Amino acid sequence: MALKINFKASRSRKLLKILIIIFATIFILLFIRFVIGGSEDDWICVNGEWVKHGVPSAPMPTEPCN
Repeated sequence: MALKINFKASRSRKLLKILIIIFATIFILLFIRFVIGGSEDDWICVNGEWVKHGVPSAPMPTEPCN
């Protein structure tokens, strides 16, 4: 009987470790995507012209685009 209890406890600890690793990986990927990745809504210079990317909150830049 004691072996079954230890086996279940060991199994649940492994499952908990796996879940923590999965959630940590998801958190790290989302952090990289949204914090380090920067804004998706911006003006981009393409072939000397400003092109809207997404829905930028700022108006189109007035300075020339190179």
